[in-house]
Amino acid sequence: MKKSKKDIHYRKKYMDHSRKFLDWMDGLGFEKTLLGKVAQYFEVRFQIRRLLLFFLYCVVLSFVLFLDIDYTQNVQIGEIANSDIKSPLNIQIIDEVATEAKRSEAEKGVLPLFDYDPEAFEKAFNKVYSAFRNMREKVRAVNWPKSEVKKEIVVKDFLKHKPQFEEELGVTIKNRDFEWLVNKKFSVQIENIIIRAISFWSQLKISGNIQNLVEDKNQQVLLRTIDPSGKGNIQAIASSDVFDLRDRKAFTLNNIRGVKAFNNEENNILQRVAHSLLVANVTFNKQETTSRRQQARDAVLPVQISIKRNQTIVSAGSKIQPIHVAILNEIKNIKSDHRKDFISLVSSLLFVVVILVFISFFKRFTKSHLRIQFKDYLVMGAVALLIAMITKLFLFMTDAAFITKFGDLVPPSFFLYAAPIAAGPMLVGLMITYGEIVWIFTAFLSIAIGMMVDYNFTVMLIGLVGGIAGARGVYGCEKRNDIYIAGLRTGLINAIIIAFMVMMDKSLSGQVINNLIWNVPAGLIGGVLSSMVAMMFIPLLEAMFNVTTDIKLLELSNLNHPLMKQMMVKAPGTYHHSLAVGTMVEEAASKIGANSLLAKVMAYYHDIGKMEHAQYFVENQRPGYNPHDHISPFMSKTILIAHVKDGAEMGLKYKLGQPIIDGILQHHGTTLISYFYNKALAEQDEDLSPVEESEFRYPGPKPQFKEAALVMLGDSIEAAARSMEEPTATRLTHLVKNIIQNKFIDGQLDECNLTLSELSVIEHTFKKTLLSIYHQRIDYPHMKLGAPVEQKNKKALHSISNK
Repeated sequence: MKKSKKDIHYRKKYMDHSRKFLDWMDGLGFEKTLLGKVAQYFEVRFQIRRLLLFFLYCVVLSFVLFLDIDYTQNVQIGEIANSDIKSPLNIQIIDEVATEAKRSEAEKGVLPLFDYDPEAFEKAFNKVYSAFRNMREKVRAVNWPKSEVKKEIVVKDFLKHKPQFEEELGVTIKNRDFEWLVNKKFSVQIENIIIRAISFWSQLKISGNIQNLVEDKNQQVLLRTIDPSGKGNIQAIASSDVFDLRDRKAFTLNNIRGVKAFNNEENNILQRVAHSLLVANVTFNKQETTSRRQQARDAVLPVQISIKRNQTIVSAGSKIQPIHVAILNEIKNIKSDHRKDFISLVSSLLFVVVILVFISFFKRFTKSHLRIQFKDYLVMGAVALLIAMITKLFLFMTDAAFITKFGDLVPPSFFLYAAPIAAGPMLVGLMITYGEIVWIFTAFLSIAIGMMVDYNFTVMLIGLVGGIAGARGVYGCEKRNDIYIAGLRTGLINAIIIAFMVMMDKSLSGQVINNLIWNVPAGLIGGVLSSMVAMMFIPLLEAMFNVTTDIKLLELSNLNHPLMKQMMVKAPGTYHHSLAVGTMVEEAASKIGANSLLAKVMAYYHDIGKMEHAQYFVENQRPGYNPHDHISPFMSKTILIAHVKDGAEMGLKYKLGQPIIDGILQHHGTTLISYFYNKALAEQDEDLSPVEESEFRYPGPKPQFKEAALVMLGDSIEAAARSMEEPTATRLTHLVKNIIQNKFIDGQLDECNLTLSELSVIEHTFKKTLLSIYHQRIDYPHMKLGAPVEQKNKKALHSISNK
């Protein structure tokens, strides 16, 4: 049958508008361009738009998670603190002053290294031998006069060989000393005295600058003897054992054999010549010493100061020290905008990866019919942001009100564990019925909140396990107290987890009892607060996302709802029929594991559209009057079909929620209105086009979920049973069985996931409920089944057709 424009407009009211904007973008023709084709390829291949939306959301979430209020104080060294200055976070800082002091101490502990060369004077010996021998040869070549005057002239003339002598010795000699040596003709005796002096001094440790390198003459130094094999022997000696080359008094000729043959003046000349040949056989190895000292500095580990959150850095009245300023500067650096922006960006990328992995796992390991809808993403995203802001606000308020004043009594973790983190999974569990989606959301939220509180593993654990417990507790709740009971259950789970974590925490050695006393009740409080937060925000989220939760269903189940009051006045028969159907489907839903509350509420409102034309439905008609007798079967079927459309429009107007509206649209499926179809066949004109069966079928759709199928079956069965004047157990049993079989054979149950075993349970439950509603009538022996009973059965069939 071709739909009218009015019908098409009506159906658009129930379409999903989540992709409306994207469809509008597609209509611009951008995808026909080259750039558009490239973008389309990447969109199909990598779903770029979805990734972009995820990333933008994660940026916002990261900003909320790492948003912080800067209340650190600006202080100067030497100031007096007016109040206690406490750390707003857990940090570890390197004490540069203490570290440098330890490194300097380690550096000073490294002894200076000197190289001792036992062969340092060997060259001096050779030079003395060579220089004196050459000078003696030159002296012999001179014809020395006997006159002292002339002799002095020859000596003066011999000064011309002084440069050669100095060059061979490698030292500078005074003219007066050289003339004395010339007068002595560079005798072997003088040569031997100088050699003996050098030989004696070579046994000593002589350095040219040791006094400049040691602060105390008793300080030890390292002396490494230079070995031609390359294996240096290192020993520690006192610096006083090393002679200073500049201290001439330490090098005398008193103990040198042959010196006594000369007078004092001559001894002074000998001593000056010998001193000029002195060299340092102990030299400071600056490179090796510096290297060793650097290694010693590097071996010193930095001195770290661990500061807990809310630990007092400076007490009131104390003087600000350099370390205090360093700690406060480090806190400012950690909380700086640049660092915060970088962390937020990295966290955003991390969250995107986590989301993609979770979605991939969800698609791979869940049932094929289960899909995460766009609205589900919106709900989870909004709840995650909401819980992050509530938790941050809760921690800030408790920190400002309690921790700063009672921090010495109450551990900071108390308020951390009391935060209502489990409210997130509770809210999602109320709005999304698929457990797999709630699992994924809970895992994601626990990671996000754990990162917000300095990557606290315990918080992540109670967020995950406690959140799952909370979501499980609110599933299928039938009264408001169920949410509070779920919060209490979540608190107990949190308390158990916290108790185990406290007992396993080695850092709390000696404080286990105190932390158990405070933190275990905190977990219980957190669960209770979570239930309160869930109750507070669930109405707002229901209105924002048009989600029908169990809480909303509890409100709709109240018979004082305006629609139910109207129906009781305008269509009392329909009202009582709906209550009876609600009783039937509620029991059946609980037996097959469906949502019994949803099924009951759906049954209450499935026929609200009949209020527009109540007199055209048999349960509302006065005895002896049927308005369908005065109109054509085509008009009758139009009025009957219209109650589905009218009911859906009323559901939208009163915001009953999508599941209830879906139940209204699906509770007849594409069932044939057989009574009026047969009547139309009987009245059809052979000259006109034949009557099409499709014109007398409801537009559908067929039931898509169990609760809608239950309402369809219960609606038909209760209507037929109500029309029976003799509803005996046998007749009701056959009635239930026949109607369920007819619906099954007609294919009305093809698109819901009811199994044959569940249909059997439904049949048994409906029989039991009907027998309890309709009192069994006794067939007296003298009464026979005649025309009156047959007429009543025809009336029952007519009632089903009217439905």
